[in-house]
Amino acid sequence: MILNTKVEEIMTREVFSVELEDTIHKADEIIREEKVKQVPVLENNKLVGLITERTLMEYTLRQLYDFDDEYGEIGFNKINDFQDVMAKNVRIIYPEDSLHKALELMSKYKLDYLPVVDWQNNLVGILTSNDLLLFFRNKLS
Repeated sequence: MILNTKVEEIMTREVFSVELEDTIHKADEIIREEKVKQVPVLENNKLVGLITERTLMEYTLRQLYDFDDEYGEIGFNKINDFQDVMAKNVRIIYPEDSLHKALELMSKYKLDYLPVVDWQNNLVGILTSNDLLLFFRNKLS
């Protein structure tokens, strides 16, 4: 059955990420230049949080962050020093989990993506709604 397919078979393995000690500006740059909606935050390759495009927009509207402030005071703020910008309660999935489980999590929590981690919480990929759409389109053609 298609829904028993493992997450690792369709996940995106090359994930843009930032380290906890990187700047907020670096996360923003990745989101804008790579056209992604989220950037996992790692510490020693372990997932510790997620920065989303939406959170950065909220910070901009509240004038806590300025997209164009690359070299000013705000542009050098480290994610570690500004941790409210990072979601810490991140829903995850494992490579050996089924697409059925992924779909259940994504629909229940209204998610567009799920970071994929191993049993030591190392980031190994990401499963996006786009990955799922491409998979089902290929299966239906």
